[in-house]
Amino acid sequence: MQDSSRPVTGYPVQNANGCAAPPPPVASGTAYPYVNPNPYPYYPAAPQPQNPRPTFLRRLFIAFALFLIIFGTVLLIFWLVLRPHFPDFTIQSLSLSNYNGTNQRVTATWNAQFKVSNPNKKLTIYYGDIASSVFYKDYFLAETRIGPFVQGTRNLTTVDASYSLVDAYVDGKVVDAINGDRRSSQVKFNVKVVADVGFRYGGWRGRRRLLRVWCNDVSLSGSSGKMTGGPKTCTVG
Repeated sequence: MQDSSRPVTGYPVQNANGCAAPPPPVASGTAYPYVNPNPYPYYPAAPQPQNPRPTFLRRLFIAFALFLIIFGTVLLIFWLVLRPHFPDFTIQSLSLSNYNGTNQRVTATWNAQFKVSNPNKKLTIYYGDIASSVFYKDYFLAETRIGPFVQGTRNLTTVDASYSLVDAYVDGKVVDAINGDRRSSQVKFNVKVVADVGFRYGGWRGRRRLLRVWCNDVSLSGSSGKMTGGPKTCTVG
């Protein structure tokens, strides 16, 4: 009986020829180098040439946009510093003479005198084409032209205008209403002025614009031969 406490002794494994089998290969820490199976080297694709035209147009657009922004900002600051104001209009007097209205035919003469004030401290106002009209309520009666003029800073200018009708057709209802007002010794007319104006400071000229002036309900009173009225402050816009 064998002693179980003794170590077990192994015997080398023999092959068919009776010789001992070679020991298993010892694991090595050195790895074999990787061999690329592709014998041809890889070269990255060459970048495609870019079209310079879109880049140039984009830069041109950006430069133009910046120019517009800067130019608009400068104009805005310049405009705010100058602070342009519309002129003030007052119809100093309005008269009606030589009136004759019968059978829808009217002959009459109106004479108006305006006081025009430029409230700007730094801006000169240029008045171009000026037209003025007389209305009875909303009914157009006569129109005239006023010559252009220039108004300096803080300047007060007197402008005269004359309107006339000579045997002109006027709606019968309007003629009757005017005749009725004249018999009561008071008749009201509306006067309108439209002018092409521009502001100027030194060598700088602002954009021209259309100026509209309304002098409403100018009351005339007096004898049947001549009726006068005023002054009346006008609305400017």
